[in-house]
Amino acid sequence: MVAGNRAARLRLAGLVLAVALGSGLAWLVLGGDLDTVRTTVESAGPWAPLTYVVLHVVLTLVPVPKNLLAGLAGVLFGLPLGILLSFVGSLAAASVTFALARRIGREAVASLTGPRVRRVEDLLRQQGLVAVLLARLSPVPFTIVNYGAGVSPITWRDYLLGTAVGVVPGTVAYVALGASAGQDAATFVLAGTVAVLLFVVTVFLGRRTARRSAERSRG
Repeated sequence: MVAGNRAARLRLAGLVLAVALGSGLAWLVLGGDLDTVRTTVESAGPWAPLTYVVLHVVLTLVPVPKNLLAGLAGVLFGLPLGILLSFVGSLAAASVTFALARRIGREAVASLTGPRVRRVEDLLRQQGLVAVLLARLSPVPFTIVNYGAGVSPITWRDYLLGTAVGVVPGTVAYVALGASAGQDAATFVLAGTVAVLLFVVTVFLGRRTARRSAERSRG
């Protein structure tokens, strides 16, 4: 048992080191901007949409901001295709990152938890959907939420549903921002209005879900 815990902790340390090294490599390659990604996608011709999604997944494994990638989708593909590709890329990246963290780090985290942390884990197990939804609507970096949820007891169902709903407002806003570059002010205002409305609807749905979950827990 001790050897198993030690091996699990080593895997977790390896995951943390790999993410740190990947982040540094991504920063060196990109040079602080996404020109390299844009050039790669544009040169892919008819495979550009698939290339964008693949790069979105790979880059989101390390802390490359998802919002920058969403804005790039708007620049490259416009509306509504940019929204669809960014959304698909976000869900795919979230799934891959969550699976890595769950496979490599969950056992180690579970072995390190004490009674107080276990109470938090029980809450996350019961209110996972609400926790993920609120995290997606907060300023917490996308990749950090992915890995954090993966080593937590949050279920796949709650994670994917919370992510699918929670990323919509930011995705629409940043894709629209990228697509509106060089367009008239009316396009920019319309895109911003839609994003705000989606954010309000998402928050409303999140609060409603939280109330229902709390009622079920009390019942």
